[in-house]
Parts: sequence; structure tokens; C-alpha cells
Amino acid sequence: MKYFKSNPDFAYNVVHSLTREIRHFTRSQRTPLLEQHGDRPPVIAVSVAAGIESFYRAALNAFLNQHLTGVKMGSLFPNMHIQIPTRIAYINGFKGIRYYLDEQLRLNKQVGQESSTGIRLLAAVTPGVIMTPISSILEACNAGHSNPEPLWKRSTRGYIPRTGREVIFGVGLNQLSDYCEERVPTVIESLAVRNAMGSLFAGVMSGYLSHVVHNLSTLKLMNPNKSYSQHLTEYIKRSESRVPTGIPDSMKPAATTATALLLPTGVMIRTTQIVGSFIILNGSIKAINRYFYEPKDKK
Repeated sequence: MKYFKSNPDFAYNVVHSLTREIRHFTRSQRTPLLEQHGDRPPVIAVSVAAGIESFYRAALNAFLNQHLTGVKMGSLFPNMHIQIPTRIAYINGFKGIRYYLDEQLRLNKQVGQESSTGIRLLAAVTPGVIMTPISSILEACNAGHSNPEPLWKRSTRGYIPRTGREVIFGVGLNQLSDYCEERVPTVIESLAVRNAMGSLFAGVMSGYLSHVVHNLSTLKLMNPNKSYSQHLTEYIKRSESRVPTGIPDSMKPAATTATALLLPTGVMIRTTQIVGSFIILNGSIKAINRYFYEPKDKK
């Protein structure tokens, strides 16, 4: 201690080095996926981001639906007077419900009641389940050229697989994006770049995992007269042309099914859509929050 007092520069260097080592160590102790917690999302920031993203999402959805069904879209941006406010409510719902549930988990932890894995999993999937009816309206807006039913009735078509898709989307947008951002190498210090990379990786995984249920939901929405089993059978059958010719005939049914489920039709379009949505939403929300809402000493 006497040496430290007599050599303040040396003491400073020791403390600085120790601080850097502690910071490096804590960064290596990564937060598990279900223990990711979000901050309170400003409604204005979320609304602006969702309004911008709604055009990107609508256009990619039009391309995907056309690629999947073969029915040409009449417009890339159908019913945007409905889609924009609905999309804003939809994204605010995902972020708001997540924050509310995270707060309940934090309160339980403060009083010494550690939440079980099952409770954390329930909190992660709940936003997707609750927001599925809102998502159904958005999907129905893109299907009027193929399904002439009233908008409210169209929105009920494909509801079951759509719920699975929304759960994957919600976990990807919230917990998985934060999980991936946290794991971006520390040599990348830019907050914007780290956020974009986290959203990119989360979007790739979410887009791929949600693609089959999205396709099944869309097929049912476009043609409600067929059952889910009929749609799934026809969907798998369309992948026969993508099976390599060298595969024996006895193995072709299994190969066709594997191709349809593991390399689904339009997977690149869907994944691009989700990646772009995550980057636009998470990036815009954090940028607006950072520059307009955070204290200046934290920027």
C-alpha cells in the first residue's frame, strides 16, 4: 500500500489492468437465452421503426407469396392504410409484452423467488401467442388477390401454424437478437454494428426455423378449401423436381420430404425478410432510444 501511495501512476496502471481483466471475464459469462431481459421500449421509437419496416415486410411478403403459390401479386404494398397502423400495434405489442413479463421476473428475483426454466420459456413465447391475431390481419391484407373472402374471415385462415411462426418470430426479435448481439466478438466495439450482427444471426435462425409453418399458413390462407394435410402433401410433392436424379426410386419419397422440410421453398426470401425486419426494427429502436431518450452521459 505504501508503494502504491508513493507511486500513483503505477497504482493507476494496476487498477486499470485489473478492471480490463474483470470486464473481459464478465463478458465471457454469457447470459442464457431465456434469461435475456429487455429495457422499456419507448412507444415513439418502436412506432417509427415499425412504420418504416412495414413497407419492407409487405414487399418481401408479396414476393414470397407469389413464389410459393404461383399467383402473381397485384401490388407490393396492398392495403397499407391497414398494414401500417396494424404493424405498429403488432411490434409495440411484442416489445411491450416482453418488457412487462421481464419486469415480473425481475420482481420475483428481487424477493428471492428464482423463476424456473418453464416460467421463463412461457414468458418468451407468450408475446407471439398474444400477437397472432394481429399478425393474421397483416397476412390477410396480402391475400386479397387470391382469397376473395372478407378481411376478417381471411385472417382466421392458417391460424394454427401461424401461431407457431409468431412464437419463433417473437423469440427471435426479442431474446435471440439480444443473445446473438451479446456474443458478437468484443473486438467489434460499435454498438450499431454489434446490434446489426446480432439481428442478422437471429434473423437467419428465425427465418429458417419458421419457414415451413409460414408456408403452410400461407397456403391455407390462399386456398382455405383444402385441409392442412392436403396442403402439406402438395407442398412436399412440389419438391420432387429438386431431388437429385441419382437417388434410387425407393428413397425418393423420403428425399422429397426431407427436401421440402429442410430446404423449404422460398427459404432465402423468407430469411431475407426476417433478417431485414430484425435489423430495421432493433437498429432503429435502439438508435432512436440512444439519441433521444438516454441521458447524455450514457451516449
